Amino acid sequence: MRLRKITLGLALSVLSISSPAELTVSQLIYRLEQNFEQIKTYQAKFEQEVRSEQFGRSLSKGKGEVYYSKPGKMHWHYTEPEEHFYITDGKTLWDYLPSVKQVLEVPIDEALSSNLPKSFLFGMAKISEQFEVSFAPQEQQSKDSYRLVLVPKKEQDRIIFGGIELLVEAKTFLVKEVKLRDSLGNENLLRFSEIKVNPKIDERMFRFKAKEGVGVLRAPSINDALKENNGANKKQ
Repeated sequence: MRLRKITLGLALSVLSISSPAELTVSQLIYRLEQNFEQIKTYQAKFEQEVRSEQFGRSLSKGKGEVYYSKPGKMHWHYTEPEEHFYITDGKTLWDYLPSVKQVLEVPIDEALSSNLPKSFLFGMAKISEQFEVSFAPQEQQSKDSYRLVLVPKKEQDRIIFGGIELLVEAKTFLVKEVKLRDSLGNENLLRFSEIKVNPKIDERMFRFKAKEGVGVLRAPSINDALKENNGANKKQ
């Protein structure tokens, strides 16, 4: 679940535009979608906080740096609360925790193409095709930013994401903040800073090779898991 949220966070953060100070929702969506097509690489610092509505407190906080390269390559490096990496070359995901010297390797296959965060991130769908978009209430707006509310159109996606809010800086039209609410009301907040659009990034950052002493756990692909489950059901 955490991975789905951070991948969507990155997808939304890489959107930037240059435009007039006043835009309608439709105009803003159009500019965001057009600009996303021009983004090749992306780099930023991030801070993350997960809050529980039920308990009324913060559950976790983290910070680090994120790198992105089309198509679908990511490198999330958490430095707090402990060092943690999420790396993908678009085909395989590596979840590496240095403190336990262990990496989880997960294949990314076509069965995930319907996944909301992944399809948005990899440029296979547009905001307007997947979300109902509106401006947040006027009292939440400010003269130096736009705050948007995104509601997934598909019911299965609304189960995962009860709602999404974007804070778009009016001067630079970069997405500086992403707030995701799940169906239980919990919030996952991502703030981005020191954003660089189309920087030169070493492609080796999007591959992972386990060092000596690091254990590798390989998870089955979604397709294999579904086939195994279907086979078990037929035997019953």
